[in-house]
Amino acid sequence: MLKTFFIDKTTGTFADDLLAAGVIHLLRELYAQHLGREPEILQTDHGSYFQVDADAPLDLRQVENATAFFVPIRYVRTRNNQDSVPERHAVDFELEKERRRLFFEVLKNQPNIVKRAYVTGGDDQILATLPPPPSRDYDLLRALNTPTTLTGYNNVVDQWMALENTNLIGPVCRVLCEMFSPGPAGHYQPNHVEAARTAWKQIAKAHANLSVVDATASQLVNPAQGKGINRPLPNSAAPGNLKSFWLLEWLKLVGLWKIGLTRSLRDSSDRKTYVPAVGRMLLYTRDRVDDRFRQTMPFQETPVLSDILTILRYTRAFLHYMEQSQGTATSLIRSSRRQRVRPADFLRGFHVAFYKDLGNAAAIMNIAFLNLPGWVAVETTEEAQILTQVLEEHEAIVRQFAENKGDQLQLLQHYRDFIVADHLAPFFDFTTAYSSYVMREGEKGTYPPRKFTTDNLRRLLVSTQSNLREILDNPGFRNIAYAIRQSTVTAQYRKSQNDRRYDVRYGLGRDLIRRAQYPTEFMAALGEFLHNYNAENAQVMETRPGPYRRSVQTTDLEHITALIDQHGSDLIAKLLVAFGYARVPRADEPQPQHPEDTDLLEE
Repeated sequence: MLKTFFIDKTTGTFADDLLAAGVIHLLRELYAQHLGREPEILQTDHGSYFQVDADAPLDLRQVENATAFFVPIRYVRTRNNQDSVPERHAVDFELEKERRRLFFEVLKNQPNIVKRAYVTGGDDQILATLPPPPSRDYDLLRALNTPTTLTGYNNVVDQWMALENTNLIGPVCRVLCEMFSPGPAGHYQPNHVEAARTAWKQIAKAHANLSVVDATASQLVNPAQGKGINRPLPNSAAPGNLKSFWLLEWLKLVGLWKIGLTRSLRDSSDRKTYVPAVGRMLLYTRDRVDDRFRQTMPFQETPVLSDILTILRYTRAFLHYMEQSQGTATSLIRSSRRQRVRPADFLRGFHVAFYKDLGNAAAIMNIAFLNLPGWVAVETTEEAQILTQVLEEHEAIVRQFAENKGDQLQLLQHYRDFIVADHLAPFFDFTTAYSSYVMREGEKGTYPPRKFTTDNLRRLLVSTQSNLREILDNPGFRNIAYAIRQSTVTAQYRKSQNDRRYDVRYGLGRDLIRRAQYPTEFMAALGEFLHNYNAENAQVMETRPGPYRRSVQTTDLEHITALIDQHGSDLIAKLLVAFGYARVPRADEPQPQHPEDTDLLEE
């Protein structure tokens, strides 16, 4: 009887997470067959291994004697292999491709409200007017549809399918369970891979079609492995593929279908694969959040933006789950070790691999890890709603940028560095560069650039670094940030409305940041700006009718000087620029619609 299982981390890549996901799906199937219900399964990351705990023991004798054949993953049939791959238990790639094409043909002719509902995973009544959407696994099918990858994949699936007409499925499932079983007293011990390999040979020796022991370790599920001279004692220089026990490779492929997210990149044949890395999470929670997340990821994106949207949208999906499942929120808190619920405690982030298209194959060019933002922490549904608004605002801002333009690519890179980290330095790099972007784009007179709102900006900064509250609530800081705003984005807006009473101070943010390394130079630059600002206010009051903007008082300078003495000029300068180029929210002020909101229907 087993209810705890351990999965070794042997590669440090998403291959380990896929293996754990495959084991969990196997357990899910076995519990459904032998207990007749969905098990409650908790997965926990212990550094060098995963621990999987079920809420009821599994009788291995019953598993061995009474398990029925099941099909977690199917063959993939294409135009090139349809003669050799059976139709039964197969996914038809050509059929899915045509289904996708027809869906987007219909969607392109729909009004913007329908397109937007599909992009955001919105109103079900609106989406009901569309034909059935394409398979969520279409991009995975595309990734599999390369000659070498598809052959290896179908070979592994074929080995599992060969068990269908035998009485061996139960013994094989028992071998798999025992491979990940605990040691004495239920404690961790390394996985029994060699014992499982030996047991498989004994099981399969009477069946000629079960002769396979090892399978190619495909880069699709083993990103750190590739073709090369891999023999321990090579007797030639001929390259070859790495091999692995086929049941391990089968479990990884099962895991890829269950939790992997593969996306082709926009304007490219390259692709990225994202695999969630669980910290401590219930299976039920993971599935509900993952379903919501995938609904919000229907389209191809450019490489850096794809990383950003993956993190933002998964975090939003988690917060949405908290809002919608108040009755089960206790299970979230119970499986969390903190009073405040942080998505990053449940899911540490995403492994990501970048695959470069080489025609008939794809090569791994980069492996990375994207953390979920640690500053997103909530205790109530109201807090979840507020942070959802913050994340939505951030997404609207980053979606403005075109990755094929150098300055905008740099903005995206700064923002990505921030969203996957728990420190503000990259965010201030972003807001400084963004101040120039806002002023430059604002001069064009087309779509006004989106800006952070002061309320949401404050929530972000205080959530990330709570001691910033003292600075942001200081009246001197707020009044000087107001002066910067009035001299830049507000003055530019007035200019577009033919109100030219106040000069627009282009480059003010960059000038202040450039002087911020030295407190005396920064105070001199800030003092010069405020002197000119007050002088301009006085001149306008003498010659023009109101309303007028507020002037800065000597007490404001005293406050900002005290803050600089306490926190340093660099931090104060960056905060002033961030807030100076943000906008004050108004309840009756809708966000402008941009073409990017609906023009996303690329194939």
